[in-house]
Amino acid sequence: MKNVISNILAILWFFGVLIWTVLFLFIGNIMIFFMDIVGMLKTGFTTSTIGFAFLFIAGFVFAITGWVPAFRRCYYKLPWLYPLSMMLTMHLGILSIAETILAKGFEVISTPRHVVAIVIMIIQVIVCRVLMCIYLKKNPMVLHKYDRVE
Repeated sequence: MKNVISNILAILWFFGVLIWTVLFLFIGNIMIFFMDIVGMLKTGFTTSTIGFAFLFIAGFVFAITGWVPAFRRCYYKLPWLYPLSMMLTMHLGILSIAETILAKGFEVISTPRHVVAIVIMIIQVIVCRVLMCIYLKKNPMVLHKYDRVE
């Protein structure tokens, strides 16, 4: 009976919260890049940064999913979900830092400062991507499936 209740809770959590958070991350990543970063580059003026707010919301949902054993079943039943959610979260973190760097650089109307901010942002994205690749090569995202999921 406990197994059935846990499975029902996992299904409700997946369709009620988790799938919407993953879709929210897809849309958030695209929106931050095209609306905020490209928008700042086109206009030359800073905009409000929303990346860390998205990151907080997604991180909270993914943390609850990992902490609650009944919700963690979503990751065991759908093995692609854990790597997808972590990669999207890492990508959102990199974009949020890039967005903040660009916003700080575009606060003042100064062409040299804009160029320096763009160069720092590009270097930050490349370095973070390389570090992410190194980390994921050393620590692959594999959930160890146990005989009995709690």
